[in-house]
Amino acid sequence: MNTYMVVATFKDGVTPDQIRELIPAEQKQAKLLEDRGLLGTIKVAMAKKKVFIEAYGNDEKMVSSTIESLPLVKLWSYEIYETTPPAGPNF
Repeated sequence: MNTYMVVATFKDGVTPDQIRELIPAEQKQAKLLEDRGLLGTIKVAMAKKKVFIEAYGNDEKMVSSTIESLPLVKLWSYEIYETTPPAGPNF
């Protein structure tokens, strides 16, 4: 599988109460996906309204399917970036 970084941005108008309401379901689903090897680290930068998700999949379509299964996705817009090892691609 390939490694991806998903950068999600909370949509305008999302309230802290909306986020808090979904956190228990989000944690449960994220754990299931992590156990299946589809998610890695998740980091949140609330001051910037950003979420950074390490995801694994064969292609962007698979990763998008994984992200779409997260309860908080309805509060985000997101972009998917395939990553390369720190040394970069071999040219």
